[in-house]
Amino acid sequence: MDEQEQNYNVENTNVPAPIADGAQASEDLMIVQGGELPAGVKNRTPEQPPNVPVYDETRNDESMRGGYASVNDRPYKRDNRLMWLVIIVMTVMCLAVGICSAVVTAKLMQKGDAPPVIKVNGDIQQNIAVVVAARKSNIVEVRCGTLTSSGIVMKRDGKKVTVLTNAHAIAQYVNNTTTEPKVRFAGYDDYYIAEVKGYDGHYDVAVITVAVDDGVTVYDIDGSDVVSPDVSFNEGDYVVSIGNAMSMGIASYEGIISRKSELLECGELFGSSGKKTVPVFRTTAVINAGMSGGGVFDMNGRLVGLGTYRMSNTNGVNTDEGNSTSDVENTGFATPMSIVYPVYKRILDSDGGAVGLFTVNTQKTTSAIGWLDLPLIGFNCEYKNGKLTVKSVSDSGNRVRSGDVITKIGDYEVTTDICGVTGALLRYHRRGSGKALTLTLRRGDADITVSFDDFRYAI
Repeated sequence: MDEQEQNYNVENTNVPAPIADGAQASEDLMIVQGGELPAGVKNRTPEQPPNVPVYDETRNDESMRGGYASVNDRPYKRDNRLMWLVIIVMTVMCLAVGICSAVVTAKLMQKGDAPPVIKVNGDIQQNIAVVVAARKSNIVEVRCGTLTSSGIVMKRDGKKVTVLTNAHAIAQYVNNTTTEPKVRFAGYDDYYIAEVKGYDGHYDVAVITVAVDDGVTVYDIDGSDVVSPDVSFNEGDYVVSIGNAMSMGIASYEGIISRKSELLECGELFGSSGKKTVPVFRTTAVINAGMSGGGVFDMNGRLVGLGTYRMSNTNGVNTDEGNSTSDVENTGFATPMSIVYPVYKRILDSDGGAVGLFTVNTQKTTSAIGWLDLPLIGFNCEYKNGKLTVKSVSDSGNRVRSGDVITKIGDYEVTTDICGVTGALLRYHRRGSGKALTLTLRRGDADITVSFDDFRYAI
């Protein structure tokens, strides 16, 4: 098609004015005085006025694309298939995005809110006030039979809220499963019936779940920077303990970390009259009767421990919530998150009831730090001059020898922090699906790595 014909068929769709007598016909009207007509244009008949183009039925209508044209008073619509396809695709995409957004929004609404962010400044008293305001709503009252204590809201999934507490807080449930624990949230009047997800009596950790109304505000701290098994702290650091003090409602007390890591001897739980030794840290932040299962937070608002024990001057450590008049002032004990968190995760992964853990028996000895018995992997060890040294081996097949010094547990560098060492071992169990437990041993001048494939990383 030549340029003249293209202009005629695409651009000059308006009918021009008639040509005056004696004027020469313009090329735009395509009236040819002689020679051959352009392709697709027929000669006019006498009946047809000179200012109306002649339409050829055999013409290729591809030339009509680009808009509406009137040819012999017959409307022809351009080919808009591509445009309509784009519109349809965009409409479908918008609907899909809208549906996905609605689903995601509904899902997120069933989760707890993000915990308040704490801005640290140089004023320690102001920091304490900010931490209390930000974390107090995560502490709940727990009642089980005649016993009242505390719990920490960890997360929400739909209507189910997960609460971390002490195992001795639900002792009456363990002894009689018809005694149901109950939970009351900060700022609410009613108690909610709770279900026991699982518990571990040795480290005194339990997890209960509560079905709550949509209107109950819950902050998810599990999965945020607030909760981590790797949280660090030092002696002298300021902390705040929050719990159901004296069963009179949620209250807060400030103090310091007075001892970072130690072994504490106390009574076994749930009917046993024996003694056990557990790793803890000591704090001057009060842990009164009723505050068991509450939280100990640092000045960044991070959960550093589970308030578990208080000191009595008559019978040693007292895990019973009575006898408050015999408490020793400014001496409380908390289970650090290095231990609490792997136990908590193990309970969540369990089938309920008492949870079996990687057995780590700790014991006070003549050592300044303590002794660890690891029967499941066939040896025990003791700190000697600050080094965790293998004392005796019951299973020679594991290639560990007496006198070997354990320098690493997986990627964890072994220190004199017995809480950290115990917690590093508790991250592994037989139901884990991660890397196998490996110990790096120093033997003479050589480093040896020993793997235990039955125990795998689980958090």
